[in-house]
Amino acid sequence: MSSRIFIEPLRPLDELLGEATDEDLQATASFSAPSRRREALAWRALARCRIGCDVRLGYDEWGAPIIENYPFHISVSHSRRSVAVIVSDSPCAIDIESRTRDFGRVLSRYLSPQEQVLSAHPDFRAVAWCAKECLYKYHRRGGIDLLRDLHITAVDFAGNTICGTILGGEAITMRFDLRDDEIIVRLV
Repeated sequence: MSSRIFIEPLRPLDELLGEATDEDLQATASFSAPSRRREALAWRALARCRIGCDVRLGYDEWGAPIIENYPFHISVSHSRRSVAVIVSDSPCAIDIESRTRDFGRVLSRYLSPQEQVLSAHPDFRAVAWCAKECLYKYHRRGGIDLLRDLHITAVDFAGNTICGTILGGEAITMRFDLRDDEIIVRLV
């Protein structure tokens, strides 16, 4: 298999509720915000559709999604418009965001001054945010800070790659795609 990425529009909550399994409803019952429940049901429906109806989905001790009955790794993300799922033989991560989201308001909480000058490309802030989210998901443990523990070391918009580190470890290369109004960063 290696890895496969699935992206689809975020469907209405009533449609997702209509096709949700008992397991899905139980897993999302504690989400009080309808938007959060919609997002969780959307990734579960997409995973079940693409992997198989008998797939058992759950969460690990850190709250990251897992596949309980197949030997695959999974990562999920959503934007205002889409849901994204990556499934792989090896650890993986994915993040999707709107290109129009204003990252300037939180810039100082996720990019150091050294990172901020890595690129003047108009999509750099969004790509860097998604890359740090991927590094966070890939690490799969709590107690990690986007600014202190995750670092962007290089970005290449011509080659659609961005590199970063987790806790000062080896450089990790991620790929990104700029689509219409969304950015997708993946790590496999």
